[in-house]
Amino acid sequence: MLLALGFGLSTVSRADTLSSYRPKPDPMPGGVAVIELPVSLGTEEEPVVYFQGRRTFVKNHPYNQKSDNRWITWVGIPLNTPSGKVPLLIEQPNGRNREIMINIRPPKHSERYLVSREPVQKNLSAAQQQQIMNDTDLIKRLTLQRSGLEPDTRPFLHPTRGEIIRPFGDQTYLNGKLLDGHNGIDLSGQRANAPADGKIVLIKDLFYGGKTVLIDHGRGLFTQYSHLASVNVRVREGQRIRRGEEIGKVGRSGHRIDIGKNYAADIKQPHLHWSVSLNGVFVDPKLFLME
Repeated sequence: MLLALGFGLSTVSRADTLSSYRPKPDPMPGGVAVIELPVSLGTEEEPVVYFQGRRTFVKNHPYNQKSDNRWITWVGIPLNTPSGKVPLLIEQPNGRNREIMINIRPPKHSERYLVSREPVQKNLSAAQQQQIMNDTDLIKRLTLQRSGLEPDTRPFLHPTRGEIIRPFGDQTYLNGKLLDGHNGIDLSGQRANAPADGKIVLIKDLFYGGKTVLIDHGRGLFTQYSHLASVNVRVREGQRIRRGEEIGKVGRSGHRIDIGKNYAADIKQPHLHWSVSLNGVFVDPKLFLME
């Protein structure tokens, strides 16, 4: 009886996983709110939803065989969002907008506060500072785009099968000013693989990120891979990449910030810096990984 029950459960759970995969809901700064939109919307058209002025990720969410027009939204919550109730705006085809309140809970990320009487001198040349600004603007511009790609409905694969070396969301302040924030997770491993189907939209050497690849997974969902030692020769900008396909070898290209000492320090340990951007907001990638 136990064997039969186990077989039945595995069959149901697999089907449910494929049809209803979603990140782990965690409505806190740097987290993701997963919200099923009201059935009363009464439309088969994709709803348009905004959070803090940014359009959110929306997908069809089959509830059962008789209902295939329910919609669910994944909301990326910026790290600087204060706790409390924040509105989610839904635009309806009939012109009547409605709001749903998201209750943002307090953050749990590690914060370090430093105090210095002396002004901090950043040992960066004018050319390096310009490159950092250009890199930041480029990633921001790309991740704010919404392509027509249909998102992969399967759970994310772990990109390296390694362990988390540094978690998401660590922040360091100096004299009350944010100097360094960790917008991804650092993973051990040998190779970086695509966690889901998508399209390569960037292959570039960035000042801090080193050899970096950016993948568009559709509807405002992106993943970023930094500090690579090399990029797979078969990976090209503009090409599609499949779930599980190798992106490149894990390395230590790029630079890191050693606050108050060196703002262009070498990366000490080979690792993959993996980031997930949802509607232009960096969120905790761990929420997208199945236990």
